Amino acid sequence: MQAYMRGAGGIGGRRRGGWMLLVAVLLACAACTRAPEAAMPVASAAAPAVMPAGSTEQPRVVVAVLPFQAAGEGSDAAQGFADGVANHFTRAMATLPGVAAISGESAFHYRNSSELNSVIGEALGASHLLHGKLQRQGGVLQLDVELVQAADGSSLWSQHYQRVDRELFALQDEVMTALAKAVQAGPVPTQKQDDRPPSGNLEAYASVLHGDDLALRSDVFSARQAVEAYQHAVALDPQYAYAHARLALALVRQVTRFPLDEGETATQGALAQRSAATALRLADSLPEAQQAMAAWLADIAHDQTGAVAALQRALQLRPNDADLLAMLALRQIGFGQLGQAVDSLRAALKTNPLSAPTLYSLGSVYLGQADYPQAEHALQQALALAPGLPLAQAFLAMAVFQQNRTDEAIAIARQETVPLWRSYALAMAYWAKGDRVHADEQLQQLIQQHAGDAATQIAGVYAQRDDETQMFHWLEEARRTGDPGLAEIRYMPFVSRYATDPRFIALVKGQGPPPAMAAAK
Repeated sequence: MQAYMRGAGGIGGRRRGGWMLLVAVLLACAACTRAPEAAMPVASAAAPAVMPAGSTEQPRVVVAVLPFQAAGEGSDAAQGFADGVANHFTRAMATLPGVAAISGESAFHYRNSSELNSVIGEALGASHLLHGKLQRQGGVLQLDVELVQAADGSSLWSQHYQRVDRELFALQDEVMTALAKAVQAGPVPTQKQDDRPPSGNLEAYASVLHGDDLALRSDVFSARQAVEAYQHAVALDPQYAYAHARLALALVRQVTRFPLDEGETATQGALAQRSAATALRLADSLPEAQQAMAAWLADIAHDQTGAVAALQRALQLRPNDADLLAMLALRQIGFGQLGQAVDSLRAALKTNPLSAPTLYSLGSVYLGQADYPQAEHALQQALALAPGLPLAQAFLAMAVFQQNRTDEAIAIARQETVPLWRSYALAMAYWAKGDRVHADEQLQQLIQQHAGDAATQIAGVYAQRDDETQMFHWLEEARRTGDPGLAEIRYMPFVSRYATDPRFIALVKGQGPPPAMAAAK
């Protein structure tokens, strides 16, 4: 979901890897065309077993590391560095026994917030909050940190530190030892490598933190600059596993989200593979290394089974990681395992409760399960956090018209910002209302503007209308034009009910076995 959303790159444009990639590999399309009483096809019995999502052990302590205040040389650079240090403590706290850490994606909603600690703690589901202020100037670091009880704001531990720059890593370890003692978690586990360079090169570390900051942005220039920042870090320290992993992820993101010519795509994809492999060679116990390989396998090599295996290994190392759980959910949906995907997304929300992309993904899966009230609730939550989230209005409209509130659905669909999906949602909402004139207008608009890149969606609209001839015409057009969305017809209601039709069988056979079947061989 990334998306765009975070983890669902390029959601506002035309899909590059299929319908499910565009919508975070979610089968929301299945719900758009489903009658309320229709049942969702279950996963193939040959689908690989996927480990339960998240840890079953309830954490004793849940810590939210709030964004550190920054001061010093260059406000933007200083804030990015401070954010990176805060994220280091989030990752480190998550390694403590009995402790869970709230994702920075959610915790950073409270940057410069004046809310009470109790309000923040309740919203994040955190028992403890870590506040901090970092100043880096003239080669000197000043760090103020305080751990408070979220319920009443009482201070458990606080300290002021002043060190020279080169002592940053020792300072981080010193703070973690104190935090572990404050939450009674025992000693901090030792790791072969973490997010810091094994050489202790502060410039390499700062370059990685700069890359992480750039990677959060949604434009092509920031994406390329992030790649350059990680490349600079690995040039300074070739043994820096975390930097190699982040470079691989940045390259995969660049290939999948932004237009590249075929030569550049091949080059970047190969570099992503080498970077992920290097990260694993240097530190196979680093969750980010497994995550990087999973991303390359899923989005470049299109090996979903291999991606699941890599994510399973990563989650064994860090069971409550929200990003890993969200990535696993996408793979589970790819195998048709919607129930497991719901479990993974709900587990992700435990440590990332204010993630609009994750809520959007959950709502889309509920649509795929024909659980329209739950879908509506999750999508509304996503839109409350990110009002302009692409596709969310379209999918919310679908959840609403499936509950026979067609006028409301039409009004919601009109707010969808992406023209393709706005027409798609309106065509179906008007049809559900019985307004054939406006439904046909939207369908014709969809055909006129997107016949070349949305044939599967057009087929889905005709399937809702029980127009078998036109549905198969557009499915054949999807096959002819190589529309990657065709791979999802096995899961699309109204379309999937033709599964025994020889024409449907031929279309599916022409794509080769689904990933689940391929994995079983």
